[in-house]
Amino acid sequence: MAKRTNTDPEVDHLLPLVGGVITQVLIDEVFDETCYGFRVEKKGKSFECLIMRDPEGNGPGHLMIVKEKR
Repeated sequence: MAKRTNTDPEVDHLLPLVGGVITQVLIDEVFDETCYGFRVEKKGKSFECLIMRDPEGNGPGHLMIVKEKR
């Protein structure tokens, strides 16, 4: 696996999840199709993570993260 630095925007996007705990599997209808994902809890914060094709939902490989306010 290639080593990435924190200058990679995708790595920066994922870093808030490090050390969190997956607490729930999610199934959601987004953009007229079923998306699967999971909820991560970390230090009183909750993150909904949906596995998408890309940030716009039309290509391979992106994890959409929605931070809930608590």
